[in-house]
Amino acid sequence: MAQPAALLILPTSRHADEKTDAFQTPASLLTQSLEDLRLAERIERALHATGYSVLCEIGVFVNARIVRLVGRVPSYHMKQIAQVTALAVPGTHQVHNDVDVIPQGGLQYATATP
Repeated sequence: MAQPAALLILPTSRHADEKTDAFQTPASLLTQSLEDLRLAERIERALHATGYSVLCEIGVFVNARIVRLVGRVPSYHMKQIAQVTALAVPGTHQVHNDVDVIPQGGLQYATATP
């Protein structure tokens, strides 16, 4: 089983002609990023708690409480379970479900050479 990993990306600069919003100070950006990171961890735990091992391999990315799910599952049912599970975690505002459905054996046929 793959170990969960987190990536925190903070903006480095702003254009000189943009007004600096009081809510966009480095401290508030860091706070939002940490909240997003914690939300991603809670969603990963929720996916693991479903008991479906295939959902443990789903990648979870969060930006401004908008969740993006990526990976592969063997059925649309599993894709739907991943989405519903992510939406049920408090703090999730929206889910972009970019999980691909590849039926069992589908990878074999997709990668087979003639």
